[in-house]
Amino acid sequence: MAIRRPLGQRERAINAARTNSALEGARSTDATRADQDAYVRGEIDISELGHRVRARYNLV
Repeated sequence: MAIRRPLGQRERAINAARTNSALEGARSTDATRADQDAYVRGEIDISELGHRVRARYNLV
């Protein structure tokens, strides 16, 4: 049995966003999910995550 560590704030936020999307019948692209994962790991901040997603969908 694996020992689970408590979820961090970033991970909870991304899980909530993914759950909300799924409840609406949507799923983010693999590229967006990779950016979300980079955010959870602390490699990028929320501003950079937003910038990447907006640029990907031409919402800049």
